[in-house]
Amino acid sequence: MKYVLGALLAVSVCVEHAHAQSPPASGNSSALAEQLFNQARDLAKANQWAEACPKFEASLRYDPVLGTRLNLATCYEHIGKLASAWGLYRESLELARKAGDTKRADYANKQATALEPRLPKLAIFLPPNPPPGFVVRRDDTPVDAGALGVALYVDPGPHTVTASAPGFEAFSVSVTVVEGKTESFAIPALVARPSEPAAPPRRGAELVEREPVSPASNTRIYASLGLGAGGVVLAGVGLVFGAKARSSYNDARSLCGADLVCPAADFDRGKQKVDDARSSATISTVMVIGGGAAIAAGAILYFTAPRRRDPEQATARLVPVPHDRGAGVALQGTF
Repeated sequence: MKYVLGALLAVSVCVEHAHAQSPPASGNSSALAEQLFNQARDLAKANQWAEACPKFEASLRYDPVLGTRLNLATCYEHIGKLASAWGLYRESLELARKAGDTKRADYANKQATALEPRLPKLAIFLPPNPPPGFVVRRDDTPVDAGALGVALYVDPGPHTVTASAPGFEAFSVSVTVVEGKTESFAIPALVARPSEPAAPPRRGAELVEREPVSPASNTRIYASLGLGAGGVVLAGVGLVFGAKARSSYNDARSLCGADLVCPAADFDRGKQKVDDARSSATISTVMVIGGGAAIAAGAILYFTAPRRRDPEQATARLVPVPHDRGAGVALQGTF
């Protein structure tokens, strides 16, 4: 009990200082945070840490002041969530240093240092050649690829490790770690999920023969090929103008220098070279774009051409035809 009161007294000093220096939260959030904090502190004084921690968490979400963070760290420490407590102490240490508050920084550093020998670690190793889309989770939280194979601080107690990948059966195992110990676990190779058999056809279902796809209309084919060929020619001419523009520009640079500052004697000639280069570049751009558009239009025209039935693919069959004087047969089909 003396330890509990001592911890509360130390943290309460930090809390008052934290509330004094932290910027106030907005209206309702600040009021809710204050009420939750007071309820949590009363529960902590009554040694009801398990009930106090959720209220400290809620208060911190509404108003993330440093004092609430330190109280939550102490609460985690009392319910055995040592790694969570250590992480909050380290965060508080950095925040206090940035604020220039050495008192709270020293307190957070002292608490974090005292916890370190008690912290358990868990290392999770990948299987050989994991499949694409392989994901590892610890307690439903994805584990970053860089954290795999590294012994990291975790809270003491059981932890659920799961692994999954598309097309494979998910793997799950519970790993228990204890204070001050390091546990390692290697995920085994995942088992491929068996492919589902195709559903058998329903009885009585009618079999419908798909009509054979005939070649596209000759008119559309010729038009699409014409557009494509024209586009290729247009783009080729555009490239020629582009080469001409580059040649004129290089001549202008040779005459007037890299900055295109011509001496008086060569000014008119240099200006003409630059104008020729710009005109050729403009024509090249327009023709290349137009050629590309024509090629694209030809492709669209070809692939969207309507289908027609091939006259050579005629089908026929004999069917019985009853009438009032007996029965006969008729030829039915497509020709």
